[in-house]
Order: sequence, then structure tokens, then C-alpha cells
Amino acid sequence: MDEMQEIMEDFLVEAFEMIEQLDQDLVELESNPDDLELLNKIFRVAHTIKGSGSFLNLDILTRLTHHMEDVLNKARKSELKITPDIMDVILESVDMMKALLENIRDTGSDVTDDIDIEPVVVKLDAISNGKNLSEVSNTSSEPQVEEKEVEVAQQVEEDELTEEDYANMSPEDLEAEIERLLQQRQEEDRKKREAKKKQQNNEQNSEPKKEEKPKENKETNTPAPVQQPKSNKKEDKKAVPAKKLSTVEQTIRVDVNRLDNLMNLIGELVLSKNRLIKIYNDVEERYEGEHFLDELNQVVSSISIVTTDLQIAVMKTRMLQIGKVFNKFPRVIRDLSRELGKKVNLIIKGEETELDKSIIEEIGDPLMHMIRNSVDHGIEPPEERIALGKPETGTVELKAYNEGNQIVIEIADDGKGMDPDILKSKALEKGIISEKEADMMSDKEAFMLIFKAGFSTAAKVTNVSGRGVGMDVVKTNVEKLNGLIEVDSTAGNGSVFKIKIPLTLAIIQALLVAAQEELFAVPLANVIETVRITVEDISAVEGKSVLKLRDEVLPLVNMSDIFKIEKILGVNQYLYVVVLGVGASKVGLIVDGLIGQEEIVIKSLGEYLKGIKGIAGATIRGDGKVTLIVDVAALMQLAKETHANSVISTTVETKKKKEKPEDYVILIVDDSNTDRKIMKKSIEPLGFTIKEATNGEEALSIIKNDTDIDAALVDIEMPKMDGYTLAQEIRKYNRFKNLPLIAVTSRTTKSDRVRGVEVGMNEYITKPYTPEYLTNVLKRNLKLS
Repeated sequence: MDEMQEIMEDFLVEAFEMIEQLDQDLVELESNPDDLELLNKIFRVAHTIKGSGSFLNLDILTRLTHHMEDVLNKARKSELKITPDIMDVILESVDMMKALLENIRDTGSDVTDDIDIEPVVVKLDAISNGKNLSEVSNTSSEPQVEEKEVEVAQQVEEDELTEEDYANMSPEDLEAEIERLLQQRQEEDRKKREAKKKQQNNEQNSEPKKEEKPKENKETNTPAPVQQPKSNKKEDKKAVPAKKLSTVEQTIRVDVNRLDNLMNLIGELVLSKNRLIKIYNDVEERYEGEHFLDELNQVVSSISIVTTDLQIAVMKTRMLQIGKVFNKFPRVIRDLSRELGKKVNLIIKGEETELDKSIIEEIGDPLMHMIRNSVDHGIEPPEERIALGKPETGTVELKAYNEGNQIVIEIADDGKGMDPDILKSKALEKGIISEKEADMMSDKEAFMLIFKAGFSTAAKVTNVSGRGVGMDVVKTNVEKLNGLIEVDSTAGNGSVFKIKIPLTLAIIQALLVAAQEELFAVPLANVIETVRITVEDISAVEGKSVLKLRDEVLPLVNMSDIFKIEKILGVNQYLYVVVLGVGASKVGLIVDGLIGQEEIVIKSLGEYLKGIKGIAGATIRGDGKVTLIVDVAALMQLAKETHANSVISTTVETKKKKEKPEDYVILIVDDSNTDRKIMKKSIEPLGFTIKEATNGEEALSIIKNDTDIDAALVDIEMPKMDGYTLAQEIRKYNRFKNLPLIAVTSRTTKSDRVRGVEVGMNEYITKPYTPEYLTNVLKRNLKLS
């Protein structure tokens, strides 16, 4: 990279960081105009940007910051007082500085037809000269004044200690000093370039010469930025840059794409870790008691711990303080309160709370809408507040804090609050809800009406509000981040908005649930609780299924109905309900099984499958299979469309009752033709229908595709898939959890029997056996008399 380009990039990074804080500092200065320390801090920012801009030949930026610096310098010398009108001009110049910096970042130059600094320069000049701003016309400066500015633009950054001396110099002495400083800076740059060339040439020399290079390079770089032109202490000069060099080496700038790629690789590593743990569990079951399991366990545990630590470390590299977003709101509040004629004090807490970079980038706009909403709709005008016995100045509190695996952003105001009855009547008036819905709506549900598209309580349309656009966008954007919004309000006392969002979007905690034989991952952040109920607990209200859970009535919907999954499972004594919540809305989701909690990596569905309603993405489980991740917000909407009394009738389905042996189908699984014949001959007299399989894979295929199998006689030692693995695979399916599996084997040890029970065998028969014993075991498991 070219040296000047590198300096330019460093300048832009530094300038944007300083400008970001400047808005907040200026708003604070307006409230405390006598705070000299704050004024000096702001002055130094303008001074630094001017000096660096001059060195990089950014004349327009230098000219603007020089005029701004003049105003700030007079303020810190108490020659003028910062009024709201003067602050408007300073803030306008800061906005222009931002625009110029963005243009420099995009084009490498501050020259553009889109930005005209002359009107602002004229205003700043008028303020410096003590003129009335209302008399200032938006015309360009006089030519002679402009010539003077070009001369001043040649100034470079100087030390604060010598600044007062420069102010007392005559114009001729000042011009000579500027020329001297510029020549000195150019000489330093020339030496740096020569040193760089020399360093490149030395790279081809012998190793001992390389060892001398750092020393040589240090001395070449010894001149510090020209902050103490009168100092003659060379050794001090050498010490300062050496210290700076070591400080710079503590941090490096990394391309965001590299961090994204690293995060993707960590995601793959997490998937591999889950897969490794699953394989270990399978191996442990098969080889229980073997010595190598202890070593394998240590390795798997170590990999799991290191992967988790690595995941946390990489996530932290992507974390940014939410203050990066919060810092722009003091300016927003200040401008908006002036526009609306209100007095508002913003209190910020928890700005050091960290969030993933991708979420930081997305959360700014929703927060902006909500802050503006609090000032416009929440805070009353000063005269109204005084009449109500409130302080003249309203308060908006913005704070962030951690709550489990989530970040909570809270926006509270002490304004007029919201009346649920008024919200309902407005919604009825606009046709957003029906009268029936309004009657059944709770206060919290009424507060959520403000997030409906087209809803607004503003009496008239203004630049700030009234069009019913904004809060619905907030809700949509927050839900895209897998977040939710909660609202609480008391009429006359103010409102509190809580936004809950995950720490990161890449890896999340999820609850795995089963809908028939399909598994789904539900983000744990949206799961309020899980309950087990019976069919008798379900009630019907107006033809719709509901569950009375403590003091709440929850609408119920079957997950299989939402995603139109064919119902192939038999009757279950119990039903599992996952209570989901988004904002004030709740729904009970009936599932066929709760698998457990798991850390999952979110994967995109790709171009062809994206946009499927109710599905947010997919993940790969420990067994290598793909599981779809539920989009809870969309699922809640689908649940409203699906919600009907079909939950009871479709859940309670019974299989055709079998009364005599001829109705039963028995599957014999054995790789030995002789053994199959012996078993067949033993049970044929009872009149069973018999099917045969020669290995575990064939048997599993028959069982999955033939729902009439009532019991299976299974050998253990078989090719392709043994009896233990077959039983384990069969028990993975809910519909086969009650299927009698009877092991018929010559393996007689206690550990074999224990393992048979663990994988799901109902009975364990050892060879040889009598036909009577086999038929009795079979009849007992089929509950035949």
C-alpha cells in the first residue's frame, strides 16, 4: 500500500471516530456552556482534523474546520457565549464535515459539487466577528477573505502549548513559521521514504544486516509529529516515537469479511463438535466398559471445551459497544425538541453493553424511530407539563443491559403514556381490528396496535409523524433479528418499550421439537415455557381450541397443521405444548415430542427455498441431518390462520382395533434361513401373518413402509445392521415407540442383555428356546389371552 494512502486511511478512521463523539459532546456543551474542559475537548477535535486535513491537502475540509475552530476558540476564551442559534450553525458545520469525510472515503478527495461550504463558512465567520446571524446572507466570502483562508489552510497540527504564541505573532512571522513547519514535515516524509527504500534493499542482504535494520529504522523514524518545534532534546524525541510504535502494535485493523469468514468456520466447527459428541454417545453404548472409552471421552471433552472457548473468542472480536449507536441520539433529541418546541433531557445508561456487529448495524434505524416516537407522541409541551404538575423538561431514558443470552434495550419516557381505549377506538376507526377483537383485547395487546401498518394517533401529519409509517417497520426489523418488543404504559405517567434481541445471529440456543417424524428448531429466546397436558385439558371457545394455563387462556394450534404434515402417529396419552411469545402475543404450539435444547448454527436456505413462511433457516444436527429453524413471528401469524378446533379431532386418532391372532403381522429378522424357519414354525400355529427380513437394513425399510407390523423377532448378529442398531433406529420414531421388539439370540452375557434393554428391546430370548416359550412371550407382548 502507498504510504500516503495508508496515512489517508488512518486519518479517516480517526476522523470518523472523533466526529461520532462530537455530536454528543456538542449537545452536552449546549446544556453546560461554561464547561471549559468539554469545550477544550471539542476544540481539539476540530484542531486535529484541520491539521491532518491540511497535511493531506484537503483544502475544503481544512477551511471549514478552521472557521469552526475560530468560533470554538472565542468561546473558550469567553469572547462569545454558545447559544442555541450558534449551536445550530456549529452542528450544521459538523454535518458538513461528515459529508466531506464520506466523500473523501469514497473518492479520495474533498472536492465535490454536491457540498457547498460557503453558506456555513459565512455564518461561522459572522459569529466570530460578533455579527447577528439573521443579517447574514448566504453568499460567498469576499475574494480577499478567501485568499486569507487558503493561507491558513496551509497550517499543520501544532501543540496546544505553543498555540497562544502563534496567536500573538504578526502575520509575517506566522506565515514564516507555517512555511518552516511545512518544510520540516516534508523533510521528514522524504527521510521516511528513503528509509523505506533502504529497508527493501536490505531485505536481500545477509542475516546479520537484517538484525541491524530495526535499529536503523527507529532512528530514521525518530522525528515526532511537529508538536514541539522549539525543543532541542533529541533523546526525548527518540523516546516518544519508540513508545508510540509499541502502542500501535497492540492493535491491528482487520477486514470485516475476514471476521465473517472466521465466524462461518467456527460455525462449521460447532457442527462437527455436535457430530463428534453424537458419535461418541453411540460408541459408548456399543462398547460399554472398554478401556479406550475413557481416553476417547477426554479427547471429546477437550475438543468441546476448546471449540466453545474459540467460539466465544471469535464472537467477542465481532462485538461492538452499543454506545456506537446510542451516541447519535443526543443530537437527534436536541434537534427534534427544538423543532417541536419541547424541552427534553436524554439519559443514556449501559452504552458499554456489547452486541454483534451485524446486529449493531441493523438496530440503529428501529431505535431512531422509537426515540423520535417518544419525543413526538410521549413528551408533552412545556406549558402542558407545568399544568399537570410535572417538571418543564421531559425525560427520555435509553438503556441497555444483558439478560441471559439476550440484550435488552429499554426506552422509557415520563410523558403522557398511552390509553388502551383510545388506541382501540383509533384502530376500529381505521379498520385495523373488529369490534369483537377490541372487546377481547387486553391492555398489553392494545399497546401493540401501534406497530400495525397505517396506525397513528397523531392529530395531523408532520415531518415527524402522522403517516402511520415507522413503528410497523420497527417491529418488522426487530423480528428479522429474532427479537421481540414489549410495551408497558400508564396514561399520564409515560411508556416503557423493551426490545429483546440475541447477542449474535450466527449461533443460537434452540429447543428441538418433533412434529410427527419431522424435527424443528425453535429459538429458545421465544420459548416462554413447555407444558404436558392431556386431551381433557383442551377446551373449545367459539369453535377454536384453547388451553387454560393458570390465569391465562392460550389459543392452541398443532404444529403438524401449520406445516401440513401428514399425521401418521397413533394416540398419545399426553400432549406437549410449547408456549411461544412475541411481544404481548402468546400461542400454545402442540408438538409430538420435546427432543431437548441444543446450540445450533443458522444456515441460509439459499435462493430457491428462501421466503418459505414460518421458516427462518436450517441447521445441521449432531447426527448429520438437516433441521429447519422456525421463524416464530411468522409462525404466530400462521397459527392465527390455522387456529381451529381440529386440534382435538386430529390429535385423537385411533388405529383399527385387532381382536384375533389373524389380525396381527409379525416380522422375523435373522440372516440365517434355518433360524427364520424355526421361529416361523414355532408361531405359525397361532395364525399370525408372518413377514421376513435377512438383515437390519431390510427390516427397518419394511417397518417404516408397512404400518401394519405389530411385533418383531430380532436376531443380534447380522450383516449391514445388527439387532442393537436396528432397535435403536426403530425407537427414534415416535410411531414405533410401543412396537414390541423381541431379541432372539445366542449372546447370553449380562452386558448383552443390559444393552438390549437400553436400545429398546422389550424381551431378550436366548437360543436354544422352546416353541411354547417363544409363543408365550409373543402373546404377552401383544396382550393376547
